[in-house]
Amino acid sequence: MDVRSPISRTEWASSFFYVRKSAWLLGMLIAVSVALSGCLTEDDLSLEQRSHQLASELMCPVCDGQTIDGSNAQISQDMRAKVDELLISGKTNSEIKDYFVVRYGEEILAAPSRSGFNMLAWIAPIVIVAGALAIALWTIRNMRRSTDQLVASTEQSTQSIDEFLEQVDRDLGGPSPRSTENTEDMKD
Repeated sequence: MDVRSPISRTEWASSFFYVRKSAWLLGMLIAVSVALSGCLTEDDLSLEQRSHQLASELMCPVCDGQTIDGSNAQISQDMRAKVDELLISGKTNSEIKDYFVVRYGEEILAAPSRSGFNMLAWIAPIVIVAGALAIALWTIRNMRRSTDQLVASTEQSTQSIDEFLEQVDRDLGGPSPRSTENTEDMKD
């Protein structure tokens, strides 16, 4: 006996179509967003937008976990003013970041660089999510198998119990279940 309800071919085909269509739309959305983000360069942004972007990428040295964009500390205000000054003088975003890294160290950057040991900070979350997804899928597959095995063993155990009870009745010399049914039919 199968516990899962069977679905017809048309239901399966229509659900497969919607999943496929959704996956295609998601892929297109990702491709368009990657293409658009790759088209923006420093030259496309105004000085104010670049200043805001850099301020959100630099950490406040005296605040806990805040960027200079979100901090009201005096040093953050001074750093924002220095970012504006360097932008007006024609420096690029990477040159401005290097300026602050030289003075405060790598910890001044909100996001770790994508090289060396810091690469682990970029790869580890992807590996963890992929591993969790694999474990979840493996668990679901095993749960389905165990349900199917449980149903099969339940059917076998029901047959085994009936055979066992008949053997016990024969060994004890009592009436077998079939002879009891015949006797009841005779009484009526």
